Amino acid sequence: NYQQRLLDGFGVGRFLFLRLGRLYPLHFAMWVLFISWELLKVLRRILVPGLSSMALFSIPQEAPDTILANLLLIQSLHLYDFLTWNVASWSISTEFYTYVVFAACLVGLRKHAWVALPFAMIGGPVLIAMLSERNMGTVYDWGIIRCIYGFAAGAISWNVYRKWNGELRKWLSGSMVEWGALGLAVVFVSVAGTTLLSIAAPYVFALVVLVFAFEAGTASAILRLRPPVFLGTLSYSIYMTHVFVAKRIFDAAIQVEKRWHIDPFTHRQIDGGDVAFLGTQLWHGDMAYAAYLVIIIAVSYFTYHRIEKPAREWVRKRVRRRQQQTGTSRSIVSA
Repeated sequence: NYQQRLLDGFGVGRFLFLRLGRLYPLHFAMWVLFISWELLKVLRRILVPGLSSMALFSIPQEAPDTILANLLLIQSLHLYDFLTWNVASWSISTEFYTYVVFAACLVGLRKHAWVALPFAMIGGPVLIAMLSERNMGTVYDWGIIRCIYGFAAGAISWNVYRKWNGELRKWLSGSMVEWGALGLAVVFVSVAGTTLLSIAAPYVFALVVLVFAFEAGTASAILRLRPPVFLGTLSYSIYMTHVFVAKRIFDAAIQVEKRWHIDPFTHRQIDGGDVAFLGTQLWHGDMAYAAYLVIIIAVSYFTYHRIEKPAREWVRKRVRRRQQQTGTSRSIVSA
């Protein structure tokens, strides 16, 4: 695990390069795709007379400064009051800088780094309760606090599992415990919603993660089947591509409405705003969302095998090669 490797001198730069290699290539590819789509829309307006004209990058969410912020992965560090471009990438921004904080704590505090965990587990929820208007739903504003808080909960789960695996196994493993943990998660999400109680989510899910770390029940056995493993493998690609796919499906539905004067949407007022859902009957929505899932999985399969996995392996090879060169140099110096 990186905790021990960083303490053993693995190197902060090497660690962050590996993390960047995991997160950034697909983020960058989707960033390019979103911007390219906007440029294509401008080209279409030029080639097809009569289309409504709109200035390039004219809305705040797509302003030129947001392009640079996304390039630097700083778009969710309280620079804006809104999500930008690939809205899902807000968490990639906060995740990377959480890794920076994690590495700094380990290297700076060394054997005393553990004090940062209770500090994050106490300070995180307090700060979110004080600062966030949306409780645990904070993203572009205080998402970094949310991410550090959640990361600390995961780190505690890992360390508890690593140190007290044998003692806890008899209490926290087995089918009943696993299904009970899943039930707890479902009840918590249903009851907490976006209320103040939602801020306790990392505590609840840290326990769920700890239970499933033992992989000793029927729920774990189901999760080890090929379909869940396949989806888990593609999960990052699914997360990063789903917004673009959804936007294009809605674009297609809007074109159907314009060309054939068929309203493909059901409109509902939610939190004071008009929200459009695909389909005018329930089965329409079922069909549309089934197609949406198939398209997302297909696109994600492509991005995983063509972007995410090759980029990650390339970065790992670079780090491995650098380690070997460093080891050779040290051997020569020692000799």
